[in-house]
Amino acid sequence: MTIANDLSMLRDSCMSYAKDVEKQIANPGNDLRAMCFWNIHNRVKLTEEIMVMYERVWSSENFPDVDQDVSAELTERVIMITKDLFIDVVSMIEKTMKDSLKFHTSSGLKEAALKRTSHLYMRNILLSGLEMGYIEKSVFDEWDLLLMIRNLAAHNNSIADRQGKFRISDIEISMRPGRMMKGPLNTYIVLSERMIAMFFDWLSKLKKNFSS
Repeated sequence: MTIANDLSMLRDSCMSYAKDVEKQIANPGNDLRAMCFWNIHNRVKLTEEIMVMYERVWSSENFPDVDQDVSAELTERVIMITKDLFIDVVSMIEKTMKDSLKFHTSSGLKEAALKRTSHLYMRNILLSGLEMGYIEKSVFDEWDLLLMIRNLAAHNNSIADRQGKFRISDIEISMRPGRMMKGPLNTYIVLSERMIAMFFDWLSKLKKNFSS
């Protein structure tokens, strides 16, 4: 399997989620909840196209021999490309989670979240959901971990500020203060996939329990 293959499967998954949201959750028309998944699908496709291009160049006969330094450079490019994807996925989901609360006013989530700060933040929505019994502690903890990794990737150059090993899906991410986070090459793809799945579950639960 290649990174491009992983991205292709993620793209297919996004399409499936988008269609399910249209059928099961969204209102007729250009519902922002469905559009979020279609936008993520398009963002994944863009990343996949970049990786396909890179992999073709890297596998060509004209590409120079890959020594240790070149290998490190290629790895860094993959990480940068997929990291940017993950950051964008979280950003799109964060915006849509906040905007989608207008469909579920009876949940009280927006009011509860705004009691914490004057601005609406994704983590406060999730924390309010935990306190109000809408999500379990284990689910909140996984959301919190994903957001923490996003913040480190986006605002701290992926440099860890804590010690520990964290498992998400089937991968383990190691952190040491002042050092780059470590995980397998497909780490940010796996994180993106998990974020997308959890957001679909979140929307499904709101749809089930509150009017839309």
